[in-house]
Amino acid sequence: MFAAAGLVVGAGAVGLAWGLSGLGDDEPFTLVGQARISTSDPTKSGTCNGARGLDDVDKDALVTVRDAAGRVVATGTLGQGEYHDSACRFPIVLPDVPGGSDSYSVQVLWHPRTKVTNEEARTGGLVIDLK
Repeated sequence: MFAAAGLVVGAGAVGLAWGLSGLGDDEPFTLVGQARISTSDPTKSGTCNGARGLDDVDKDALVTVRDAAGRVVATGTLGQGEYHDSACRFPIVLPDVPGGSDSYSVQVLWHPRTKVTNEEARTGGLVIDLK
């Protein structure tokens, strides 16, 4: 009896962890992350935008999300850049990204794509380093 109860509890815990991670989930989700541009001055503060070849990176710059097959599945824009920890950081919050892909690639404007796993896309693990 205790073994059966342990099996049920263990299976429930695995199911809960799987559900929270979003892996295998076909439901739309909100992709959360950031694009960042490193700075040489750690004392900077306040709002920021791109510079030195990254002048096009600013609030409302286009963000494109592709699924593992390379199809565009969502678009949105960067939020306002703020200096933090020696970088200009732009928040990315894109609602209604279709689930069901093992991975996603995210691109700011024409800059190189950054690949993230399904789990990273769902849990805020997306960081795009612009150079």
